[in-house]
Amino acid sequence: MLETTALLNGARGDANGDYGSPSSPLTNTPASRGSQNLTTSPFSPTSPVNIDTSSTRQRRSSIAAMAAAEVILHDREIRKSASSRKLENGFSTTIAHTPLVEIPSMESMEADEVVQNRRDYFRKMRDRDSPKVKETNSALPMIHNIIGQLPAIAIASVLNLMIGIPFGASYFPPELPLPGKEVLGLRVFLFSTMAAQTVYTFKSKFTNGVGLQMVENVPFCLELARIVIDEQGSGTDAASTLFFLFGLSSCLVGLVFYLLGRYELGRIVYFFPSHVLVGCIGGIGAFIIVTSLEVTTNTAFSFTEAGFNECIVQNFHLLIPVIVFELVLRLLMQMTKKNGEPQYPLLGPIYYCFITPVFYIVLWGLGITMGSAEEAGYFFPPLSSTGSVFNDELFDIFTEVHFNTISWKAVIKSIPTMISLTAFSLIHVPINIPAFAITTNVEPDMNAELIAHGYSNALAGLFGGLQNYMAYAHSVIYSKANGKGKSSSLTIVAVTIMIFIYGPTVGSYVPRCMAGTVLLHIGIDLFAEGVVDSYGDYDRLEYCGIWLITVVMVSFGMDAALVAGAIAALSTYAAQSIIYQDPIRGEMSATRLRSSAWNRCLKAQKILDGKNGRQRIFIIQLQGHIFFGNAIKLVDDIKHKLKVKREAGVEPSVVILDFTGALGLDTSAAQSIAKLKRFLLTNFNVEGLIFVTGQDGFPCFFDLSQKVLDGSELSYIRIVEHRPPLHEHRLSARSLAKHIEPKQGLIAEIPNTRVCETLDDALIFAEDVLIALEDPSLLQTDADVERFPYVRGSVRASLTSQNSNRMKSILETLFPSASAIELNTLLSTLSIEKYYSGNYVWKQGDPSESLKFVVDGSLISLLEDEHGATESIYAGSTIGELGLVSSYHRLTTVKVVSDVAILYSLDKNQWEFLTENHPKVARLIDKLVIQYLAHRVQHVSNNILDGRSLPV
Repeated sequence: MLETTALLNGARGDANGDYGSPSSPLTNTPASRGSQNLTTSPFSPTSPVNIDTSSTRQRRSSIAAMAAAEVILHDREIRKSASSRKLENGFSTTIAHTPLVEIPSMESMEADEVVQNRRDYFRKMRDRDSPKVKETNSALPMIHNIIGQLPAIAIASVLNLMIGIPFGASYFPPELPLPGKEVLGLRVFLFSTMAAQTVYTFKSKFTNGVGLQMVENVPFCLELARIVIDEQGSGTDAASTLFFLFGLSSCLVGLVFYLLGRYELGRIVYFFPSHVLVGCIGGIGAFIIVTSLEVTTNTAFSFTEAGFNECIVQNFHLLIPVIVFELVLRLLMQMTKKNGEPQYPLLGPIYYCFITPVFYIVLWGLGITMGSAEEAGYFFPPLSSTGSVFNDELFDIFTEVHFNTISWKAVIKSIPTMISLTAFSLIHVPINIPAFAITTNVEPDMNAELIAHGYSNALAGLFGGLQNYMAYAHSVIYSKANGKGKSSSLTIVAVTIMIFIYGPTVGSYVPRCMAGTVLLHIGIDLFAEGVVDSYGDYDRLEYCGIWLITVVMVSFGMDAALVAGAIAALSTYAAQSIIYQDPIRGEMSATRLRSSAWNRCLKAQKILDGKNGRQRIFIIQLQGHIFFGNAIKLVDDIKHKLKVKREAGVEPSVVILDFTGALGLDTSAAQSIAKLKRFLLTNFNVEGLIFVTGQDGFPCFFDLSQKVLDGSELSYIRIVEHRPPLHEHRLSARSLAKHIEPKQGLIAEIPNTRVCETLDDALIFAEDVLIALEDPSLLQTDADVERFPYVRGSVRASLTSQNSNRMKSILETLFPSASAIELNTLLSTLSIEKYYSGNYVWKQGDPSESLKFVVDGSLISLLEDEHGATESIYAGSTIGELGLVSSYHRLTTVKVVSDVAILYSLDKNQWEFLTENHPKVARLIDKLVIQYLAHRVQHVSNNILDGRSLPV
């Protein structure tokens, strides 16, 4: 991912590949064999068959017909191809005409076998008639393939050496006087690269991937080294602990990669905040810039006056070549851009290769000898102490670890750094692999690639190596140079082994300015990607977080950067939740969001439509995560909205707080809501406060339901038989609670706080409360006692009246404009039905044969194929009217949930009688259907939880 910009400056691949999957072949099911034979033919089955007369014969016949059609089309294609070759080549091609197969019945699965045999025959004929390429010596294509692979192999190998020298010199800080540390660093890099390349050759789905040591982790290596130096100093024991930490961190990275692939969790990286990752990229870029200064001058750098003077001022002559080479490269890159994109992806690697010869030419031109330049610090010290490369130093990286000298205290102190290293290592593979797949037009298997990365890192870690990955930039270059296949990949491994052996000798002739230029260029690109290119893509707070991580990483190290990243992520989340996401989704009165209790009597409707009706119900819908950061704003906003209502003279009597859109509540926010309840009931004339939680309750651990329903803090809404004048009754809950003696004719005391699962339940309850405050006797015509039990004493007497009178009352409510004659005519066509608890009125899919009026009891309507989709049906409701008029099958199942239910039914015969003989009465049913549809539209709009709900 990161090395794309840093090393190649825009290596791009084509992303226009098609991703197809092979079509599934037709499969034939064996048929039972019997006595009936097919006509003899070259394609007939050898055994007799029976005609299949089972229930599956229609499906089998379809399969056979499809196969036969495919064979016919295949035959036409072969003949067309042969005809075309005749015209092109001037000779004719004879196609054997096969006899048609007589199949007694296409319903037999044996017919499928015949068709399949015929398809196999045509496939053989096609292969026979296809023009053959004249075979030549098989060694020639192999030689051509090897020659064609040489440029790709050479490029990948040279890149390994060219990147290995500067980064190999950067794994160990200057303050660690480890003998031959440049040799160790180069070989650590090469060994990790070889391990990755070997594993990817056999385990990766790509045939042209290139493995590389994860160079972006250099800052973590330096941090580990400094932790060890603080604990053990800079002796040989420190090297043992350091190499153990290198291997342990690689094994840890490998384990995480393997587990992510094994359990298909590759997408976990996308849960990291983007600005935190970008900040890490910028910080690593700045860290590599500092490392380039240290590698070039062989001096430790610190952000102090002494460190600046020692590393830069005193050694500025060593930095001049690095600065000049970097400026020239930037100029060349700018000059070769086309439409803002680099034209030559190999410009950077080729330029780095020319730095060494150009530097030697400059030395020769200035008359500076090699010895003088080496004494001045322009070259690395001799990288081999003996004349032969085959000495004990060759395997030093495998023998540095001695368990009896490891500082376990340093290991424990390094755990946070290794965790940071592992987390940062995860971001590369889920980005590199899909990008490379698009470039090479290959469908990737992310889980397989993660497992392969697990193996490669574990292999490197077991021998004290560093982390590795499939490098996107290197892989693109290798692929475009026609590199592919296992033999080519293993050749890269072999060449890298040769570099592992002879590379240190070659590296002793490479000037420091070459390593410094590579590191400086990569560092600048990463820094620019992190803090320059991201400007404008993030808001101010996120961008400040990016700078915070970058500065902390360079100034205080990787552990401090990890803490800074966590702080940046949490603070950004909290601030954005407060600033950009208002916890209040919308507010409205119940005149816009009406309940499903739509068939109330005229007097009840008049109350709800009046000034003390629905407009006194105030609904506030909440959304998102409500936590300590925005809870105070939420509480203040609700208080402000109620104050505005009071000043406007429309102070609500019932307030509904709808939490169904809230994703979460922390304890602080839940406690704030509980305090808000007390404040609203105490300081406003709110007679009822209803909380809507959804089916799963409040989305918090805190028991908010129990808190808001706490009996010690409850007041009551008093329902009286004859309501006193408005100015006497409109007392707040606080005032009512202070009354010692109950009022004359008190019917019930309703708790002023309620918790409902749905918004519709809350709206129904709020409307019932408002009606009960005006005239509780009105609830007997349209509300079941079980739904609103508080008026049981006043209305129960009326429930003992005759069912016919109650049915007539329901008809008067539904059809207020109808005459008494019309209502009596309709009533005469109805038949009474009685059901008991658990009985089904009808089931989903039954024919619609009647309309039913619910006179007493309660029902439930449910969709059998959708768990949890239910709706309650109360007395006064009508069901089945749409099916009666339109002849639809029953769309839901209706079941009785009360002990007894009394229904009046209008069947289809009586409906047709009314249509023919009493069209005005039948018209009433048509109006009822229209009312029902209008109600359903309004009810659905309530469930959308949108402030733009349309009153219908």
